[in-house]
Amino acid sequence: MEEARPEVSVIVVNWNGGAALASCLDSVVAAVRGRRAEVVLVDNASTDGSAEEALGAHPEVKLIRNGANVGFAGGANKGLSEASGEILLLLNPDAQIGAEALGRVLGVMQQDGRIGIAGCGSVDGEGRSAPGYEMSLPGQRGVSVARREGQGRDVAWVSGACLAARREMVEEVGPLDEGFFMYSEDVDWCYRARGAGWRVVTLPEVTIRHELGTSAAQVTVAARARWAAESRVRFYGKHYSPARARWLRARMAAAALLGMVWRVLPAAFSGAAREGVRAKWAVLGAALRGGRDGRGMRG
Repeated sequence: MEEARPEVSVIVVNWNGGAALASCLDSVVAAVRGRRAEVVLVDNASTDGSAEEALGAHPEVKLIRNGANVGFAGGANKGLSEASGEILLLLNPDAQIGAEALGRVLGVMQQDGRIGIAGCGSVDGEGRSAPGYEMSLPGQRGVSVARREGQGRDVAWVSGACLAARREMVEEVGPLDEGFFMYSEDVDWCYRARGAGWRVVTLPEVTIRHELGTSAAQVTVAARARWAAESRVRFYGKHYSPARARWLRARMAAAALLGMVWRVLPAAFSGAAREGVRAKWAVLGAALRGGRDGRGMRG
């Protein structure tokens, strides 16, 4: 007899997650207990031993090793390609999910087959919360998405920190766009899902634990600024008119130049100001190039 497909596959993409990854997998393994589920850990060439430690604690976890850091989208897509669940849940390695939160997310997707993507908010150890969604798309502030009947709150996009995707939706619209090395890949995915007629919802009453900024803190401010700028340019280039994409790049370049001017004198005395100059320089480069690896423009 053919084995039933897992109800859910939880996919965690790791890059030097350290102790946070161990806590994440502890929570996931506990949350899926009693369900038809699989846990997939995709390691983007970590050097801190976090993947080996996690596998030692949880040998039931399926480990996929990448030979290089291929970014969040690249790692997530590797997990998506090898996972077999009906629902595919992406979870950050610095996040933790409880059984109740997982059950609520799965429940709303199982009750409404029109939901392609569902997410929720988060709170960190200091009580700081993040809603985990936006009502408007980048460049469309104040233009909220239409409310549709059914459970969950319809939104423009939800955060990839905890994002549940229906397999049927993934098969229709495709996986994450790996041209987004980091940032905006979740926005792009939700945009494409909604464009294909799927609902994208958040569950405002559900939260996960997420230590905000833990993953991002492993790289410099300039690197994060460059990735964010490249991703924003790419999103505009994919989904808006060429004229609008050029206008965005011009605005970004002007703002970056102004920011560098303001920081030139303080940079002589302050390391933080020098880092700020490097970040603005990275943004300027992204604006002038037109996106990551020159692929940010339309087509």
